[in-house]
Amino acid sequence: MRKKGEVIGAVDFGSHEVRVLIARRDRDGSIRIAGHGVEPSRGCISQGVIQDLTAARAALKRALASAEKEAQVTLHSLFSAINGRNVETFICEGNVKLERGVVESAHLGEAIDIASRDILAPGKHVTSSITAQEWYVDELPVADPIGIHGQVLKTRVHFARIPSVITDNLIHCIESLGRRLEDLVFTPLASAQGCLTREEMEVGVGVLDMGRSTTGLALYRNHRILATQCFEWGGYHITRDLAARLHISFEEADDLVMSYGISSERIRAGIQGEEDEDFAAGQDNPRHPVKLRSAVQGMPSIVDRQEIEYVVHERARELYTKVRQYLKARSLAVNLVSGMVLTGGAIGIKNAIDLAQTVFQVPCRVGTPEGIEGLPQAVCAPSFSAVSGVIRHGFVYRSAAESGRLEAANTNPSAVRRMIAWFLKTFF
Repeated sequence: MRKKGEVIGAVDFGSHEVRVLIARRDRDGSIRIAGHGVEPSRGCISQGVIQDLTAARAALKRALASAEKEAQVTLHSLFSAINGRNVETFICEGNVKLERGVVESAHLGEAIDIASRDILAPGKHVTSSITAQEWYVDELPVADPIGIHGQVLKTRVHFARIPSVITDNLIHCIESLGRRLEDLVFTPLASAQGCLTREEMEVGVGVLDMGRSTTGLALYRNHRILATQCFEWGGYHITRDLAARLHISFEEADDLVMSYGISSERIRAGIQGEEDEDFAAGQDNPRHPVKLRSAVQGMPSIVDRQEIEYVVHERARELYTKVRQYLKARSLAVNLVSGMVLTGGAIGIKNAIDLAQTVFQVPCRVGTPEGIEGLPQAVCAPSFSAVSGVIRHGFVYRSAAESGRLEAANTNPSAVRRMIAWFLKTFF
């Protein structure tokens, strides 16, 4: 008979798709996918914000039904990734003096409270996950501090401060289907858990999760989170620029971006800025004509492939450059010893990795789900890294709950909401 807690359900509310995974943990500790479901978002979610609650609920219901049917289980709870606009991230510390010379469970919650007290704010939900916490006793790192003897307990915790409109509606969407939300995981951290190796996290690595409307960044070294960031742009911005340039529909622009991608010739030549003479001449006399299906009346219905490649290359290069500038401005690039791992749905663009290596000047690879067995072919894709990371987080969460560490650390959403409600009632 299997133990309670061996089945985990996870959801990722993406702007392009709602993804659900169900996984089991075997007796030997290995994690296997038991079921998966995918449903197009069709505009009901954008930049992490639910735009149409009814449509989002219907999409989740269908994806969940597919996953449960395949896994032959009925879930009573879900873990969820979360991201969105106006998200702020913090890495904070909290210290607790050990009066009796040993760490007790209550000390963990006290340390977390101290670490978070300066970032609580009205209209905001502060979330942290069990996989985003570090513990030290007398400045020495420990994996599980309960029972360790010493003088001072210190925690170093990553927090994401998210607008309540994002968290409240996501939670309502899940609970409206009769499921309980067990925990939230900040999407960049979920992606890191889903596609990075332990060696990369130790040596130094960045993970860039490029979705349709947002892009998440997380940096690790010595298994510590160094920084995270949510950029309010993604692959859709490439599609939008191409649609505007060619006066075509977003659907056709999406198809062209994925069909032609980023020109390897342009990457090798380092072409940037002004359009070269060959490209300009090709506009009037296409050498590689591409027939457009949805061009508006009065605009060209045939364009040169070079024009498509130019737009995709320049826009993708601009987005990568913004990330590089962010890293450089904060002196973080030095930590990319293992390079950058690019994941998320928008990384499927042809030659995206080659362009990234040119921009970041470090080794780059595609990130796909790691550490999970029995992955269906459809799940072995960059777009499933985040929800796979939520699965891995879920099993750590359940183990911490069984040991009693989780309740003490106040990491579950309901406990965090209670703490914030008390703070706001007392001080505002």
